[in-house]
Amino acid sequence: MQNSQNIGRMVYDVNQANCFREMMEYSAKHFADKTAFLVKKDNGEIQEITYQEFYLQIKQLSAYLNSLGLEYKRIAVIGKNCYGWALSYLAIGCGTGVIVPVDKELKSHDVKNILEMSESSAVIYENSLKDTIDQIDLDIIKLSMDGIEEFLRLGQQYDEQNNSYCRHIVNPYEMGVLLYTSGTTGAAKGVMLSQYNICFDIYNVKKRVHVDCNDRVMSVLPLHHTYECTAGFLAMIYSGASISYLTSLRTVAQDFALYKPTIFITVPLLLENIHANILKKFAAIKGGMAVYTVGMGITRAADILGIDLSDKFFGQIHSFFGGKLKTILIGAAALSPTIFNDFKSFGFNMYNGYGLTETSPVCIMHDDFMKREADNVGKPLNGGMAKIFEPNENGVGEIIYKGDNVMLGYYNNQAETDKVIVDGWFHTGDMGFVDKNGYFHLQGRIKSMIVLPNGKKVFPEEMEILLSKKEYIKEAMVVGTESNGEVIVCAKIFPDYEKANKYLLNKGIDKENANYDKEIKELITKQVKEVNRLLPGYKAIKSVEIRKTEFDKTTTKKIKRYNQDNDNNK
Repeated sequence: MQNSQNIGRMVYDVNQANCFREMMEYSAKHFADKTAFLVKKDNGEIQEITYQEFYLQIKQLSAYLNSLGLEYKRIAVIGKNCYGWALSYLAIGCGTGVIVPVDKELKSHDVKNILEMSESSAVIYENSLKDTIDQIDLDIIKLSMDGIEEFLRLGQQYDEQNNSYCRHIVNPYEMGVLLYTSGTTGAAKGVMLSQYNICFDIYNVKKRVHVDCNDRVMSVLPLHHTYECTAGFLAMIYSGASISYLTSLRTVAQDFALYKPTIFITVPLLLENIHANILKKFAAIKGGMAVYTVGMGITRAADILGIDLSDKFFGQIHSFFGGKLKTILIGAAALSPTIFNDFKSFGFNMYNGYGLTETSPVCIMHDDFMKREADNVGKPLNGGMAKIFEPNENGVGEIIYKGDNVMLGYYNNQAETDKVIVDGWFHTGDMGFVDKNGYFHLQGRIKSMIVLPNGKKVFPEEMEILLSKKEYIKEAMVVGTESNGEVIVCAKIFPDYEKANKYLLNKGIDKENANYDKEIKELITKQVKEVNRLLPGYKAIKSVEIRKTEFDKTTTKKIKRYNQDNDNNK
């Protein structure tokens, strides 16, 4: 092993909480009259909920759940991002039992699997999922978020009589949150996190990245995912910031204008789509691309001198984000360095981060005290350590991590736990290396690594980033496939049909033309060959498959690499 990295670095002074209740007590006391949530009502009006009001409702809802006999039980929460989801999560965590967040995109049978495997006694659901929940034939308590106002009233009465909330004891070091990595019984692993795991993560992120009560975040990513829940919800609550919720992906621009966030937490795909729209708008203006190119050159040169000229050239981009946005945090997958640097030139503070559900989730990150570059994910979390396990001659090996944010283990699965936690080190399954300055660089997943007949190892993510930059390629997945008894590198590609069709029309070929599919294949193959010229010979893509539809994706917009071969879209 090599390159163990730890601390001794500059940090902010941050109060430490060991559990969600301590966190909420701190925020309710220090930010009592500050706005915790901006909630859009059905009539379009914005309701502001203060920290004091939020904490009171946490106590009331917790007491109501306890009145149903749910104290110290597992309770699932499922639904779109909304105030009711946030309230339910912390009511359970602060005064009732164990939280089981569930992906709202799952089908009824998968939700049922999770409820059974987690041994949940109740489920709190957002009402748009009523049909999904009604189809589940389990003997559990089902509570719609539409009834929360009544639950709060009943909870207040119960608490006045029984002092339910204050009597409840939270053990920060026991399982507090149980998250399943899949709905499918065979593939699902229940990640057991303690409240201390998550609070440790928040505390140490805040020591390196400044967030305060003047900040606003617009929650876009699904809250059941640990990345959004820890960074976009719990860390914001502990900082006294305000939270709003995206109405829908169709209303991104309107919601940015309405809520004016200062922080945007996102994944690469969403940022890439916004970037593409920005370029389209510049291209639609006469001389717009020239202004864009000149602006990029000047702002980057000025940045080297410590001068910010982004507003002079890119004020309209800031207006799109509501005019107040300062910080963009990227996680869940690798962002193209080009897009990272473009947004940096637009005048935003860009941060890459890396982690997994099993690490609560952040374990390596950019921070305020380092030079943040596009090609790395920074250094280990303050209070944690990371190493490269069994590096090869180029220093590439598996990233392993140790810290108090590492999970307790997989629920009812000691064998899998023992595979990934060895001598106190969590084996991430991700490959990477550390540069001379101590910054970690990701190379790809061990499971997706392609081993060629000559023993050379290829990490698909590198080629996928290069392919995604090509004009006529919208999505790409690189895999190893067998040809004539040998493994070769294959690219499965979903073209940007809108752009490709325009290009072919200029050649007199439309979708009804008998040669249409052949022309699409030739166009994409030509772009793949351009990428091959940038790669060492052994990494060259030897086979190209064209898809008719987009790849299936997770709720954080990552391609589901292992279930793409059984569809009819190729």
